[in-house]
Amino acid sequence: MSSTTPPFDPRQTPRLRPIEDRDSQLVRDPELDSYADFSYGDLDLDYGDDELTAADRVRRFGGMLLVRAGWCLLVAALSFGAAGIVAAMSHSPDSTNRPDLTYQADNQLSTRLDAAIRDLALLNDDVQSLGDQTRKALSSLAQVNQVGLKAAWDAGSNDVNSIDARAQKLEGQLSCASWSADLVAQLLESYSPEMIDRYNRVCQAVESVSPLRDDWTSLVAGTKTAMQVATDINDHDQIAGDALQLATKGRYADALTQLKQAAASISDASGIADEMAKVADVSTLQEWLRRTTDMDDALAVLWQTMIDTKGEVTAQVTAALKNVNSAKDLLPDSTAVMGVALHEMAGGLTSNGISIETARGNLANALAALVGPTSE
Repeated sequence: MSSTTPPFDPRQTPRLRPIEDRDSQLVRDPELDSYADFSYGDLDLDYGDDELTAADRVRRFGGMLLVRAGWCLLVAALSFGAAGIVAAMSHSPDSTNRPDLTYQADNQLSTRLDAAIRDLALLNDDVQSLGDQTRKALSSLAQVNQVGLKAAWDAGSNDVNSIDARAQKLEGQLSCASWSADLVAQLLESYSPEMIDRYNRVCQAVESVSPLRDDWTSLVAGTKTAMQVATDINDHDQIAGDALQLATKGRYADALTQLKQAAASISDASGIADEMAKVADVSTLQEWLRRTTDMDDALAVLWQTMIDTKGEVTAQVTAALKNVNSAKDLLPDSTAVMGVALHEMAGGLTSNGISIETARGNLANALAALVGPTSE
C-alpha cells in the first residue's frame, strides 16, 4: 500500500516576516483567491523580536532612544520656562516693591498729593510776590522813597500772611510736621517707596517756606530803622537850613533854637547808627553824622558869640568863624554820602533778602520737579 502524499495547496504559503510599511498594503483573501484592502487596525499582529532582522532591531532600539531623549529635552525646556515665569511674577512676602499690593493705597495717596501740589502752585505765587516786594522795599530805601517803602511793607505782609495760611493748611492735610524715620517705616507697610519719596518731596517743599515770616519781619524792621535814620538826617538838614536863614538876618537867638532841634535829629540818627554798628558796618554813616554834629557845634559857638558881642566882629567871632569854615570843608556832598550810608544800611538787610530769594527759588524748583513727572 503506497502512501499518498496530500495534495499541495498552492494557496498555502510558508510563514513570513510581518509585512512592513514598504510592502504592499494588500493581502490575499483565501476565500476569494484574490487580494483585498484591509486595515492594520483591524488585526492584532504581534510578532516577537525573533522575527525581526538584526538591522530592524537596531533601528527600532535607536528610534526608541531618540524618542525618549526628545521627550526628556521637551520636559526640561518646559520646566525651565515655567520656573522663569514663576520667578518673574512672584515676590517675596516682605518685599517693599509690590505694586500689586500697594496699587490701591498709592492711588489714594497720589490723589491727595495732586491736590496738595495744586495748593503748592498757589503758595508759590505768594512767595514769588513776596520776592517782588522784597526788591521793591530795598529799592525804595535806596531812593529814600517813604511812600514806595510803605506800599512794599503792606503788600509783603499780606503775602506772608497768605503763605503762612496755605502752608499751615498743607501741613495739616499731609501731617508733614510729624515726618520721621518711624513714619517712613509705617508708610512702607502700605505705600510703594516711589510714592513715599513723592510724599516727602511735597512736605519738603512746604517746609521750605517756614523761614519766610522771620526773614520778612527782619527785613521790614531793618528798612524801618534805616528809613528812620534817613528821615532824621532829612529833618536835620531842613531845620538847619531854616536856622541859617535866621542867622543871616541877625536873628541869632532864633537860629540857635532851630539848631538845637536839628541837633536832636542828628543825635537820634547817631544813636540808631551806633546800634546798627553792632551787627553791620555803618562806618561811613557814623563818620558823616559825627562831622555833621561838629558843624552844628561850630555854628552854635559862632552864633552865641555874635549874641555875646552884640554883633561886633571880635577876635572871638573871627576864631569861631574859622572853626565853622573848617567844619564845613569836612562835610561831603549830602546826596552822595546819603547814597553810601543807605547802601551800608541796606547791606545789613541783604541776608534777609537773599534768604527770601533762596526760599523762592527752592520752592519753584521743587514744584517744577513735582509737576513734571505727573503732567502728561
